[in-house]
Amino acid sequence: MPNADDGLPPNGPALQQAFEALVAILNERQIRYAIIGGLAVLQHTRARTTDDVDALLAVAQTAMPGLFESLRDRGFSIEMPRNIRELRDEGLTSFRFKDVMIDLMRPLIPAFTHILDRAVTSQVLGRDVSVASAEGLIVAKLIAMRPQDQSDICDLLAAYAGNLDLKFIRGEMDDFTTVDDARRAWFENCVRQASRLRG
Repeated sequence: MPNADDGLPPNGPALQQAFEALVAILNERQIRYAIIGGLAVLQHTRARTTDDVDALLAVAQTAMPGLFESLRDRGFSIEMPRNIRELRDEGLTSFRFKDVMIDLMRPLIPAFTHILDRAVTSQVLGRDVSVASAEGLIVAKLIAMRPQDQSDICDLLAAYAGNLDLKFIRGEMDDFTTVDDARRAWFENCVRQASRLRG
């Protein structure tokens, strides 16, 4: 896992401000979290930029009002009833910091809990930050499986050149896919392609 003080893409100060404020609040409130999404992929691969911040966090329902109050006080556009209800009931809520979208997720399925459990520490902009491991990111992206997720999975497989815990990834897939799920064959094909690239 690289440590990088220049870990954020150069697409405006608002993203940096949103990232730093979010991480500071999560740390201050002692909420266990892992940065996921584009910022996490960037830490592992340096392969792309992003314009939002995604975090997976384990937060009790009783702690949600205080969390969202802190976010609102730091300049995030919070709608308290909606954000609390969505995070509590649906496991996902979104809001903004200036023009930056923030997505917060709770681990409502075991795979997301395991992603949190395997998070690693990376230094980003001089701050120790909890970031999803490469394996955890691949699992999260296999669950979502949008075109950008597919591209990120291939980049992660190539970047780690055979140093991934594929057994963990396949075990997690057993919990959220069936044996005939197209994601399984697609993933194994990407693993083979990455192996060929390594020679």
